[in-house]
Amino acid sequence: MSHTERRLSVSSTIIALAIAGTVLQAKADTIPASPVHSDVAEGDRLAHTLCVSCHVVDTIGPLIRTDRVPSFSWIANQEGLTRTTLPAWLNRSHERMPDLSLTRDEIREVSAYILSLRRK
Repeated sequence: MSHTERRLSVSSTIIALAIAGTVLQAKADTIPASPVHSDVAEGDRLAHTLCVSCHVVDTIGPLIRTDRVPSFSWIANQEGLTRTTLPAWLNRSHERMPDLSLTRDEIREVSAYILSLRRK
């Protein structure tokens, strides 16, 4: 392979990598870094409809109720809680929690609302 052919081959590779990087960056830019505001608002509505009978669902009220049910703000500030772990946890049944049969969208929305209560 001549010097010119090698140079063209390397240039083609660099151009292909640059294009691939641009495409990947464009795709990454479409994934929201934080919950969508509408998810938080709908999660707030769901929490005040479905969860309020057992949980303190806003920042007003005790962190833990006398019956040992944690508030949403307490849950939001637990170490290791992420946008991935919270929906996975909500998707499973729990001993003291009724099975509300939430849809995936509702789980995403309630999770977004809970995470919005984190202390900044």
